[in-house]
This record gives sequence, structure tokens and C-alpha cells, in this order.
Amino acid sequence: MVASCTGSKGQSGESGPAPPARIAVAPTDNAVAVGLHAPVKVVATGGTLAKVSVSAATGERLRGTWNANRTVWTATDSLIPTLVYRVEAEAVNRDGQTSARVNTFSTGVPPKVLGAHVTPEEGSSVGVGMPVAVKFDKPVRNRAAVEKRLEVKSSKPIQGAWRWIDSKEVRYRPKTYWPAHSRVTINANLDKVNAGPDTWGVGNIEQNFSITNSVVTKVNLVDHHSRTFIDGKLAKTIPVTGGKPGWETRSGTKVILDKRENYLFTNDMIGAAESYALTARWAMRVTVSGEFMHTAYWSTGAQGNSNVSHGCVGMSTDNSAWLYSVSHIGDPVEFVNPDGDPMELNNGYGDWNLSWTDWRAGSALG
Repeated sequence: MVASCTGSKGQSGESGPAPPARIAVAPTDNAVAVGLHAPVKVVATGGTLAKVSVSAATGERLRGTWNANRTVWTATDSLIPTLVYRVEAEAVNRDGQTSARVNTFSTGVPPKVLGAHVTPEEGSSVGVGMPVAVKFDKPVRNRAAVEKRLEVKSSKPIQGAWRWIDSKEVRYRPKTYWPAHSRVTINANLDKVNAGPDTWGVGNIEQNFSITNSVVTKVNLVDHHSRTFIDGKLAKTIPVTGGKPGWETRSGTKVILDKRENYLFTNDMIGAAESYALTARWAMRVTVSGEFMHTAYWSTGAQGNSNVSHGCVGMSTDNSAWLYSVSHIGDPVEFVNPDGDPMELNNGYGDWNLSWTDWRAGSALG
């Protein structure tokens, strides 16, 4: 009896050594300006994937998921703009033979760039009540991601926190006023931070400013006097007048926003019925809505005994000249006026009117 041939497959049905597994990667090798929403996928044919790594030289690494057969890996993280990614993949065929592939691709610029302006300005010198403010040119949706990139360093120990004012502004203040004569550095490390849909930071900001001596003025519109404390000691008590009925000066802590010489006040500026145009030799703004501390030679008879202004705090020429000379932008001014509305958070800087617990509650980081 002659044995019959079994053919090349033999009894096992195999065709001999298996070919190496093939690996395909998207985006293609050396692709440039890849869109941030482009799918990143690795596919093995003739085997299964043993390893997939997608990373950038900066340390960013994409996470991904496998299909049931472990033949497809798909990235689940978003791409970051202006990075070069390296894809390393290994696959194994049925004989245990390993294949490897390395691809690189680079991403393009983001569709929207997040711009930011930080205050206090570089090199400025401000009072102990000045908050740090970061204002963005686009709404920030991923507030926690952005807040993690913001850092404040002080040459003297402080406890401080960020609070979001709205989607385009976040501010930082210490628990109590800044230590006098301290130096502060702000780092806004916004490069490649995802602030929201298609919005990314590009570049970092570093700014340095200093804190002056401590000048805190307390205005009491019950006894119609202000008292200025310099480095904790009472330096001068000044007779003043505040807002009359219907124009009551706000109560609470404000911050000096601006200093002006020979500033013209008119009734048109605030919509007052009385007609006037008066020039104050020395003027310091404390609210956006128009409250100032200023020279008011026209009301010296009321200073120290009654409130007759349209909301500003008026004083004599000599007293206003002294206060102007010792005060700084950023100095806190604490107002007591039971008849006035409370100072608003965003009518200038009303930050100090929130308790420390309430202030911290505005952080996106908890």
C-alpha cells in the first residue's frame, strides 16, 4: 500500500512559520501640523499588540484603550499643540515573534490661544492691600487646570489663595494684608494648558513686584474722621466728610486704585442733579464707580461733623496733600458707614470684605 501525500499543511493545518505581524500607525510617520482632534491609533495585523507608547520629549504621555482582541490601541487623551510625539509599538505573531515600529508626528498650533494679563505690573511697588489679578482674553472652562499653573512666591511667609471672579479673571490675596517690604514673584505657567474647548495657553509669564511700607487708613463716617496708620502706628487723624443721604459712601474695605493730581469732578460724571465743576488738587480713587478720597476745600465747614458729599471722602487741601504723599496704589482703606451699602467684590478690589473661608471657597481646587 502506497502512502498518500498529506500536502504542505500537514496534519496541523499550519502553513509553516508565521509571517511577522504588521503595525500601522495614525497619524502617519513624520506628519506635521497634525490637528489636535486627529485620532491617534495603532493597529496590528497578523498578531496582537504587546506594547504601545505615545509620548513627547516634555514628558506628556497619551493614555489609550485596547479592543477586545488587543489588535487596536486608540488614544483617549487629547493632543497638545506644538509638540513632537513619538509612537513606539510592538506586536507579536502566533509564533511569538516580535515586530516593532517607531513613528513620529508633530501637532500644529491651537485653534484658540489663551492670552493673559497679570497685575501688579513688572517692577511695580504697591501697598499691602493689592491683590494679584490674572485677566484672560477668553473664557476659562477648565479652571482647575489653569489654576494649577498659577504660582505666587513671597520673600516673607504668607498664607494665600486664588479666587475666580468670573470666567475671565482670577485673583490672589493673602489671608491678611501682605507683609510690608516683601518681594513677590508671580508665575503663570500657561504654556500648553488646555483652558477649554480648542483653547490653549502658549508661553509663560513671570512678573515681580514689591510691597511698600504698611499704610492703612481707617475712615469713620460716624465720627467724620479718618485715621492713617503707618507700619502699625497712628500717624495722623484727619477731619473728613462723606456721602450725604441718597449718596452714602459704601462701607467696607477698599483699595486705592489710582492717584491723580488736579482732577476735575463734575455732576455729569455721576448724574447728580446739582451742577458743579470742581478741581481737586489731590485725588485717590477707591472704587470703579467713582468714589475718591480728595481735596475738598469747598466743604471744610462740614469736615469733622457731617456728611455732605456725593459719596467721596473730602478733606482740606493740607490734609489731602499729606495723605496723598504717604499713600500708595494698593493701600487698603477701611470704611465704617452704617448708612452705606456694602462694598462690592468687583467695584475695584473688594476682596478684603470676604472672610478667609469665603474667599478660599472661590478656588477651583477646593
